[in-house]
Amino acid sequence: MTQKRSFMRALTTVFALTGMMAGVLAGCGGNNTGESSGTTAPAGSSEAPAATAAAVQKVNFSIVSARPGDEAFYKEQMDIFMKSNPDVKVTVIANPTEQYNNALQLSFAANEGPDLFFIEGGQPQARTVYDNKWAEPLDSYMDDAFQARFPEGAFSRTSQTRVNGEIIGVPVRDPRFDKVRLLYYNKAILEKYGYSEPPKTHSEFVEAATKITKEGKGQVYGFAMMGKAPAVFGLSVSGLGSGLDGGVIGYEGNTIINLKTGLFSSKSATPVVEILRQLNAQKIVAPGWENWDTAQMHQQFAAGRVAMFIGAAWQAEEIRKLNEGMDMGIAAAPVPDAGRKGYRDTPTIAEPRYAMSSQSKVKDAAWKVLDFLGSEAFERANYEYAKELVLMPAAMEGIEMSADMQQIVKVMDETIRMAPAVNTNNQNYDQFSKSISDSMPKPKIQEVFLKAVMSNEDPVPLAEEYDTKANKVIDEQIKIANDGGITFTRDDLKYPDWDPMQNYIIE
Repeated sequence: MTQKRSFMRALTTVFALTGMMAGVLAGCGGNNTGESSGTTAPAGSSEAPAATAAAVQKVNFSIVSARPGDEAFYKEQMDIFMKSNPDVKVTVIANPTEQYNNALQLSFAANEGPDLFFIEGGQPQARTVYDNKWAEPLDSYMDDAFQARFPEGAFSRTSQTRVNGEIIGVPVRDPRFDKVRLLYYNKAILEKYGYSEPPKTHSEFVEAATKITKEGKGQVYGFAMMGKAPAVFGLSVSGLGSGLDGGVIGYEGNTIINLKTGLFSSKSATPVVEILRQLNAQKIVAPGWENWDTAQMHQQFAAGRVAMFIGAAWQAEEIRKLNEGMDMGIAAAPVPDAGRKGYRDTPTIAEPRYAMSSQSKVKDAAWKVLDFLGSEAFERANYEYAKELVLMPAAMEGIEMSADMQQIVKVMDETIRMAPAVNTNNQNYDQFSKSISDSMPKPKIQEVFLKAVMSNEDPVPLAEEYDTKANKVIDEQIKIANDGGITFTRDDLKYPDWDPMQNYIIE
């Protein structure tokens, strides 16, 4: 246990793809060893001398394309890399977020995985990548100088960059940037309807949304959600739910655990689901939200047809691309009327992002690319492009932070606290956590919540029924693990001494 308070001090300083895609990945498999080049650097060029044709190694790099500019950004960065490394040719393969993991799985099953790939999906996907032996452990590649580029603890034993003690990926972003859930609001609309500031409590939020929708008469709506995918709908649940009774983690996922009791507890999120159900039943939510993805939300919000929505930090930049001058506000999501009793949780200082394939035939060349992706220069470029906070403080020095980013950082500090990871007590959990996730009752809890809102069903009995089934699954999977020789008990899921109102930091 090496997470240290210095991590937080360092961060504080900073803050002043489905089947069709399998063919794409398969066609770009990682069994390449060379290609014809025939080019040489011009006289006087600052570029490195061109490699002989036989020496050029091809590296296929599979990325998630969450935004329209992602593919172009990575291609540009790989061009920069190749100018200094003419012996390596990198091909960027971009896949949509919703198809990426399925396509990755199919490509590895066909023994045609890319040489480098994104780990998309947090710790559960990191565990999947490790358990399936897709990722090459990076411990032997990373020397002290490489690790020293990152904040202390980024590769510690409790960092999520490690699975079962082995480093499986290079981090880039501050994980809090991905975790924070923000209230986006249109200041001009709120002021037009009598609000000088955004709502701070659930009651104020409901009142403002209702007034704006009713008086907007179909021209503007007080609130909207992104309901096309249960996972994206979960942004609203986790944002409004972050101030609920503390001790519960995973509101946005499908494994909601109360770490004070060690029990699955989706019922704890029902006060927020009930708010969303009532708003939808009363036609306060913008019509059509059930089919909206993030892009549609951005369009509606930027066009001034929606006053408020709960979203992720990266969405600010996308909205600005559509309407740079809009009077957009960013604030902490409203908390329960009785006050904040919990925070949005983050369990680690760093998360693995870029991984090397165990199937790669060009591992040394792939490591050169990872070394570049773990450089201050790349982190700086990533920050400038994506406007997402990165781990290396020095990478952001001298870059003026936008008003939006300043507000995002403020909300991160206000609404996120470090919480125990589920496996902090006993990392044997990692050996069967995927089995728990895969065995959860169907439909999964986020689908249950979304259906409750859309069909106007009381979420409490639905959650109680789901919790009973989910806890039975957890007990069954613990027994199966025990029978298989894995030592783990329910008590390992409990953190009775944890104060959810404080950062959970182990010296």
